[in-house]
Amino acid sequence: MRNLIIGLNEPSHEVSIPLVTINKNWQTSDQSAEETALTGVGVLSKNGFKGFLKDEAVKGMQWMQEENSQGAVTFKLESNERDYLTVDLEKMDLNVTTIVKNNDVKFEINVNFNATINGFKEKVSSEEIRKNIIAEVKKEIRETYEEGLKQDIDIYRLSEYLYRKNVSVWKK
Repeated sequence: MRNLIIGLNEPSHEVSIPLVTINKNWQTSDQSAEETALTGVGVLSKNGFKGFLKDEAVKGMQWMQEENSQGAVTFKLESNERDYLTVDLEKMDLNVTTIVKNNDVKFEINVNFNATINGFKEKVSSEEIRKNIIAEVKKEIRETYEEGLKQDIDIYRLSEYLYRKNVSVWKK
């Protein structure tokens, strides 16, 4: 609760709250099992509740957190149309650069990872893996950003980066 109040007290700040649901996964003859699952985020601003981002739409957030994050990406291999490869990623570094030209604001995002491949039997080059990891992470980050825009949500808090770098442009 303290973090929520502090977060909402910052200029132009939106706070993401985990959306937790209860799933009934399986049943035995005498009971059913329920488990909690993190299925998205709800976003609050000073002016109230802005909306939910759920399931696939929130996948990009894992790569845009300041603290270290682990995750996985799955992609289809170009060399074999039927095979998919899942790679475990440990995010090592996130760097967001604000680029201001006149009143035009852009953000350059660099994310560095360590990747681990677990037991794949086909022949695949490290360059193909690298290219697919980059493409998949970019896609996840962009899709989450675009879903946020649809609901007027600054899901990655990019306005805060601008605020810290150039307050006068942020005010405009």
